[in-house]
Amino acid sequence: MEDLATAAIEAALKAGASFADVRIENTTTTIIEISDGISKRSMASRLKGAGIRAFIEGAWAFAQTTNLTAAGMRTTGESVAKMALATREKVADKFEIDGPTFQDHFKYKVKKPFRSISIDEKMSLVKMIDDQSRDFDKRIASTRSVYGDMHTELYIANSLGTNVYVENSIPRLISAPTAKDGTNRQRTFKSIGNRGGYEVMDSDAAQNIGNDAAELVIELLSSVAAKGGSYDVVMDPILNGVMTHEAFGHAAEADNWPSHSTVLEDKVGKEVGPEYLSITDDPTMDGKRGSFEYDWEGTKTKKRTLVKDGIFTELLHSLETASRLDMEPNGAARSQSFMSAPLPRMSNTFMEPRDWDVDELIQDTKNGILLCSYNYGYTQTAKGQFMFQASHGYIIENGEKGQMVRDVSLAGNILEILSKVDAIAKDFELDAGSCGKGGQAVPTMAGGPHARIIDVPVGGM
Repeated sequence: MEDLATAAIEAALKAGASFADVRIENTTTTIIEISDGISKRSMASRLKGAGIRAFIEGAWAFAQTTNLTAAGMRTTGESVAKMALATREKVADKFEIDGPTFQDHFKYKVKKPFRSISIDEKMSLVKMIDDQSRDFDKRIASTRSVYGDMHTELYIANSLGTNVYVENSIPRLISAPTAKDGTNRQRTFKSIGNRGGYEVMDSDAAQNIGNDAAELVIELLSSVAAKGGSYDVVMDPILNGVMTHEAFGHAAEADNWPSHSTVLEDKVGKEVGPEYLSITDDPTMDGKRGSFEYDWEGTKTKKRTLVKDGIFTELLHSLETASRLDMEPNGAARSQSFMSAPLPRMSNTFMEPRDWDVDELIQDTKNGILLCSYNYGYTQTAKGQFMFQASHGYIIENGEKGQMVRDVSLAGNILEILSKVDAIAKDFELDAGSCGKGGQAVPTMAGGPHARIIDVPVGGM
């Protein structure tokens, strides 16, 4: 792969580019889906090819190829350089690409490689999970159970001198049952996903995810619609993570600064929350779905402290954004595959735990609401506005968790909401997900502790 990358880079530089980089990828994927006890999908696939970029004076060009020969790589490298040269006069902001270089060969070790597990064994796991939900209660109306795994080999090189080989391995398991009682129909969704091999599926959480999802959806049948109004809201780790990731994390991605499309544009080095609030994005965490050693530009990753003691301290950078903003790259450039160019993205994003006990936090909330997990939502990064509908919640009266509620949402401006965080618990949980941006989806995790926000509007019926 090194010879192929060198051929493309040398061709791009010879054609006039000032910078060029290459990503050569070989990814194998398995997806199995069973609904209502019937197999809907069973697929194994391979994605293999190279993504090549060329740059000059602020102008980028990108192309992809599956012709992994020296001649094919040279041709593509020359072509992207010519495209960049053709567009450089139309670029308003002139800048150069610079950054550190890395050389490494990292092979990720797992206990049970996906290729060592037969498709029949994987299918049996999905069937067991689907059967768990279907057999849990006669009110379970339908089920959907999905298993997926992905193993990636990635080689990255650029004209600065970076030369990196990395591997990654991530499985995921999903259970999504629907329950019905008369006209009352409820749905829920649970997933398990960490970094590793098939051994991740041996955990108790994975082996019982069908039962856990079914238990929650049956409980939802007895919930009532929440009444809208202002509440002291306690967020569970999953909803906390969704808010932190979607409303704050995306606003901290550095490509928002040149386009002036973030509510955080003038907040670097300034207070964005109370002094006990810290927000982290950390791709170096062991065994997490959003973890990786080098980003898709070959920059070594590090823990990124976005907010430290209430102060906004760090952005999520690619080589381009770090060069344009005169900051240090921090390994946040990611892409879905070789077919897309890297963008600044999150990894494992969370609010840091503090010192409240969860039970004490509930007891200290006299009249409020505990909101858990999420169904859907939206964010407007430029304005900082967001809305997330929780999966479910519980009324808190005089410090006690009471009636389960549904159809309840949390909304507001992220800077105003963060300023109202008055208590953060010491528990911690991350939830597996996939983050979308620019038409690309990448594996992530988000979460944190339980946290309380004082006097915020909550939408209900």
